[in-house]
Amino acid sequence: MRTWRKALLGNERGVALVLALMILLTLTGLVLAFLSVSAVEPQISRNQSDTVRARYVAEAGMEYAYNELVTNATAWNTHLTGATCSQGAILGAASATLPGLGSADGTFTVRIRNDCRAGDNKMTGLPVESPADATNDTNSRLIVTSTGVLGDTTRTITMVVKKVQYRFNGALSFPGVQADVNFSGSAFTIDGRDTRMTDAPGSPTGTAPAQSGIAVSSVTLEAQVESALAGNQQNSVTGQNGSGNDAIAVDATVTSGSITELVDTLKQYADIRIDSSPTSPFAISGVGSTCATDIDSATCWGTDAHPKIVYINGSLPDLTTEFTSLSISGTSTGTGILIVENGNVDISGAFQWHGPIIVTGNNVGIKYRGGGAETVYGAVVVDERHDDGTANLEGDIRGNASMVYSRQALDLVETAVSRRLVSTYSWADQ
Repeated sequence: MRTWRKALLGNERGVALVLALMILLTLTGLVLAFLSVSAVEPQISRNQSDTVRARYVAEAGMEYAYNELVTNATAWNTHLTGATCSQGAILGAASATLPGLGSADGTFTVRIRNDCRAGDNKMTGLPVESPADATNDTNSRLIVTSTGVLGDTTRTITMVVKKVQYRFNGALSFPGVQADVNFSGSAFTIDGRDTRMTDAPGSPTGTAPAQSGIAVSSVTLEAQVESALAGNQQNSVTGQNGSGNDAIAVDATVTSGSITELVDTLKQYADIRIDSSPTSPFAISGVGSTCATDIDSATCWGTDAHPKIVYINGSLPDLTTEFTSLSISGTSTGTGILIVENGNVDISGAFQWHGPIIVTGNNVGIKYRGGGAETVYGAVVVDERHDDGTANLEGDIRGNASMVYSRQALDLVETAVSRRLVSTYSWADQ
């Protein structure tokens, strides 16, 4: 038995075959594993490439949307036609292709919506708009979503587009802390009805909704203006609710804060910037006389074809100082946005401006001195930030001065400067 067992167990014939088969099986498994990995890696690379390309396509959709909203900054509600708070509306065409490329290279679909869905305030930083405002933007915020598709890969980018509020609700507005004004004679005109730039002051033919003749920030300022207007000049002020005191209204929508934001944005992009101080006040005669020969001239303050932003930077050494930051005389014309920060504006001679005039800061006012027809088509804002008593009037209106609300002039200027008013507020992709 021992001999048989020893002979049987000690026989190693065939072991090599078993070992060879085991090694071959192991090597076969390794080869298959390597082959599997080598097949997955190209797919991983392809997925990564498609993901990156889909994101680029989505970014292209965002560029398209931003350009459309900037170019048509006065018509955002047009793009919201048919929108809902949840889905918004498609901007342009669905599944649009990139210029010069086909759908195989990716497509994008852009949707825009008003910020009227619960939770939108976390993106916009403002209270959610009413659900009833799905097609009516009232706070100058839109949420834009661009979805890029390449094959089976999808990437989505969401951003908030913000427009600095460019809003004027009266022919003449006092959104600040004071509205001390003097009216002299009855030849002046302040008209909140929509006036086209070809209309004579007081004879409007525009179709936009009428605004206040004079808008103020509080009941106290309303009483100040009404007191100054008492007398035979009352019929010279007209607005959406009639003439005289009925044309003066408290309006909380145009505030010092909104004017500050607008001015701080626009003055960075001023086409003309002029510094003025009590020791070196700025005076000019014949604004616009050089426009026909040199549109870029420092004395050309814009034309209807080329509106400009003109910024007068008044410098006050202290709050007790009052001075005339800008004096305009002679025959002058301009189109654009005239901003005067700190100090008074004196206008004499023949003067015509298309667009808004904004006088803001400390110890400010606008004075019409007569000597010719002085007309502003658009809106005038005097935003006093400092209670300087009654010594420095926020408005001194005499002679043949006219301030008429003109949607045509305001839209003309807004369209020209719209790229300076629109920016992105937040950005997220998924």
